Amino acid sequence: MPVVCLMGTRRHSIRFYFDVREELPIRDAVGRDLTTVSEAVVYAKYLAADLRCLETDARPQLSIQVMGEGNKRIHEEVVFA
Repeated sequence: MPVVCLMGTRRHSIRFYFDVREELPIRDAVGRDLTTVSEAVVYAKYLAADLRCLETDARPQLSIQVMGEGNKRIHEEVVFA
C-alpha cells in the first residue's frame, strides 16, 4: 500500500474503485489511490459531471458507485438527479 506524506505526517492511501452502474454494471478494474473517503466522493462527483456532459439523454438509473477495498460500497453518486 502506498504511503502519502502530507505536511510532515504519514498517511496511507486507500484504493477506491468507481463503478458505472445502470442496468448492467461496468466494473472499475484499476481503481485510484486516495487518502480519504471524502476525496473519493468528490472524485465521483467529478466523474458524474463528466458523464452529464457526454450523455445526450438523461438516464435516471445511471450512477457512479464508489467501492472501497474489500468490495464495500461507500457512496453512490447519481449522474442525472
